[in-house]
Amino acid sequence: MPISEYYKGSGEKVMKNMKKEYGDKKGESVFYATANKKGMNRPGKKKGKGLAEPSVDFKKKFKLQ
Repeated sequence: MPISEYYKGSGEKVMKNMKKEYGDKKGESVFYATANKKGMNRPGKKKGKGLAEPSVDFKKKFKLQ
């Protein structure tokens, strides 16, 4: 995916600012890490992860169904 498609069309501006703040290598890393966290590089999926399903142990401990 082209950089311009990230961050609602302002990916190039965001990349430039992150590189300015963190340096070239780290700024690029932070840019893509943030995009991954927000789900920007997964076409067809909702952004963000939402709430996770409680584990089986948690359900047993608190007697949830």
